[in-house]
Amino acid sequence: MGYKHDYPSFSSLIYKLAKSGNFEAVETLLGYLQNLNIRCQETLFCALFQHYGKAQLIEKAVELFHKMPSFNCVRSVQSLNSVLNVLVDNSRFSEAKEIFDKSKEMGFRPNSITFNVRIKGLLKRNEFSEACNLFAEMLERNVEPSVVTYNSFVGFLCKKGDVEQAKSLVQDMIKKGKKPNAVTYALLMEGLCSLGEYKEAKKLMFDMEYKGCKTKVINFGVLMSYLGKRGEIEEAKSLLSEMKKRRFKPDVVIYNILVNYLCKESRVEEAYKVLIEMQVKGCEPNAATYRMMVDGFCMVGDFEGALKVLNVMLRSRHCPRSETFCQLVAGLLACGKIDGACFVLEEMEKRNMSLDSEAWGALIRAACSGVDNTEVLTQLILGNSD
Repeated sequence: MGYKHDYPSFSSLIYKLAKSGNFEAVETLLGYLQNLNIRCQETLFCALFQHYGKAQLIEKAVELFHKMPSFNCVRSVQSLNSVLNVLVDNSRFSEAKEIFDKSKEMGFRPNSITFNVRIKGLLKRNEFSEACNLFAEMLERNVEPSVVTYNSFVGFLCKKGDVEQAKSLVQDMIKKGKKPNAVTYALLMEGLCSLGEYKEAKKLMFDMEYKGCKTKVINFGVLMSYLGKRGEIEEAKSLLSEMKKRRFKPDVVIYNILVNYLCKESRVEEAYKVLIEMQVKGCEPNAATYRMMVDGFCMVGDFEGALKVLNVMLRSRHCPRSETFCQLVAGLLACGKIDGACFVLEEMEKRNMSLDSEAWGALIRAACSGVDNTEVLTQLILGNSD
């Protein structure tokens, strides 16, 4: 008797295929689920919407949302919110509005998350008045705004430089029984920093605890980013020390702020020490960390250092941008590191990445210069020209 697949095994495979971007196989498996009339869980579809969104396959996400009932799955407001979020994040605002407007007809009762997603989209388009109207509609429909709702407006006002109005909104929020969180204060701090009022922003971070809100890592990150942009790296490093003294555990975002601005200041060796510290402290570097380090080493002409970080990056299953690969190839060839350049070229070939004109020029010059591995370089040129 053959093994009979059940929903958990199907869904597990679908998750993996979607994560790897193999949507053709995903759709084949969804067809099997449909034909076998296996009841599917809503969470599977919400996850697929997100993967489709990341792959810019927005129509597929919307189509699947409408087809959900045919998979023996009852849609709730959760799947509505999920597909709306994909549309808004991909700037498909008119389609998001269309689905939102038909939500009642489809049997959904929008909740605060539904309205938050729509408000986020309107503010993204600078439609502040429309967002305010939607906020009023929330109240009319007896949907209570959340802290996230208020934070959307606070963030928008702070980006526009209207920190005073943002502060007034926070006071209004408190009067209505909503407690500002660390994100609320971080947004206000960003607004103050954008106006050059760093001391006020730092004071707000210390005052927030007296107002009943615990300081979080995100608040330190706002101050460190501001200092980094101004080239005040030592001050940013002292803030990191202060965090540790206060028993805050720096996350990858905090470390990346330091790595980013150290690399921009050509202090790449110091940035590399930060990378090592992260790993020692048990904080896993992400793709951005490695990309900044590889780019940093390339910027200062240390292509062997860049290659060393690239190796670790690839082992960690992260991948640099095509531009970084090209810069590294050109740099390694220019300093005679042919084996390293060949390795990078092979990694590019595995990922179907093409060389830019500068890297092409470096490759052709190296092949014509009579160095060792000319035959290998010639084969790589022919391979890349296909």
